[in-house]
This record gives sequence, C-alpha cells and structure tokens, in this order.
Amino acid sequence: MMWLYAFMLTCAIELPIVVFCAGGGQRRRAALDCLGANLATHPTAWYLVRSLSVSWLTVELAVMLAEVLIYRQITRLSWGRAIAAGCLANGTTATLSFIV
Repeated sequence: MMWLYAFMLTCAIELPIVVFCAGGGQRRRAALDCLGANLATHPTAWYLVRSLSVSWLTVELAVMLAEVLIYRQITRLSWGRAIAAGCLANGTTATLSFIV
C-alpha cells in the first residue's frame, strides 16, 4: 500500500471518531487537530515500521500516546475524552490495517 493512500484512509477513519469523542463545542478544533496529529505521527510511524523494522505494536502504542497528548494539550479535551479519542481512533485503524 502506498503511504498517501494509507494516510488518507487513516484520516477518513480517525477524523469522525475524534470529532464524535470531542463533543459539541470542540468538534471543529478536534477535526483540525486530528488532521495535524496524523500529519505529525503517520509519516514517522510508516517509516519506522517499513524501513527500520521497529515493532508494529511499539509504534502503534507510541502513536496512540502522542495523539492522546495532542488531544489533551492542544485540543484541550478532558483526559477522558482525549484518551477515548486517541484509543478508539487508533485502535480502529490498527485493527483495520489487518484487513486492508
């Protein structure tokens, strides 16, 4: 799979999940931050898994943690919503990566 296709698919899946988890007044900000979070993490994760043979699970956990922190610190979601957004979004795309 090409990186750009994987990136677009990841954004298409994760963005609605993060927006849903964000709640009313933070949805627009969450959508923009989700795109930014994926721009920050996806290329690095792709490179690490594809080129350096870093464990897929290690990379996924690091990405999930980074995105939870982005949603908490930048988007200003509560810890519960940030954890839900990061875990649900990344858990969904990680699971679907075995199908696609």
